[in-house]
Amino acid sequence: MTPSLPDSDDLTLQAYCDGELDAAAAIAFERRLADDAELRRRCDQVMALRNRLRSLSREMPPGDFATRIRAAVGKPPQHERRWPWRAMAACLLIGVLAGGVMTQMAENYRRDDAAASVIVGNHIRGALAPQSFDVASSDRHTVKPWFAARVAESPKVPDLAPAGFVLAGGRIDVIGQTPVPTIVYRHAAHLVSVTALPNDRPVGATTIAGYHLRSWRDGSFTYVAVSDLPEADLAAFERAFLAEAGQL
Repeated sequence: MTPSLPDSDDLTLQAYCDGELDAAAAIAFERRLADDAELRRRCDQVMALRNRLRSLSREMPPGDFATRIRAAVGKPPQHERRWPWRAMAACLLIGVLAGGVMTQMAENYRRDDAAASVIVGNHIRGALAPQSFDVASSDRHTVKPWFAARVAESPKVPDLAPAGFVLAGGRIDVIGQTPVPTIVYRHAAHLVSVTALPNDRPVGATTIAGYHLRSWRDGSFTYVAVSDLPEADLAAFERAFLAEAGQL
């Protein structure tokens, strides 16, 4: 049996084949393709299937196609069932509505997955840079006002040092065309980036390119934490953030 990809990998693969990943996420995914034979095989399958479907869409059936089908099933044209026009209209309307709902759901899913990929790309870029933040400070009273001077609303910046996550600083990332604040914490040799998105941009818990994401909301933001920490440690970070932020 051919092994299947995790859902997050499959979604990222579909977005990559559609050309919907940003540059950083696409580069990270191509690195994975170079190292992962199974992922590369799956990518080749998806591209081959898409090319075949495109070629089929250009092939028109012969003019006597319907007649040949009727002959094959032994039903002459005069025995065709005629649907009342009201029933046909109702079916058409249901199909259009259902198609619209599915399209919107798929679009929202792609949008949320694309946002997650951008957040991971920003985290990777920050980790590779000489400094992972624009303002370096372990004092929340320095980092929070720095955000307030650059974005419409500053996120909560809790002090999580007692839980083992030391505030390192903050930076401004860009999601789409929107500048968003990102808080950076350190835990041993690991970084945790916490991006504060507008509350209409949900991002679910997932794993992309080996980086885990968790998200939660308050009245103003959706906070998305990303790190290469084990999932249990990132869950502990979320609990510490929520507990401390609730006191601010």
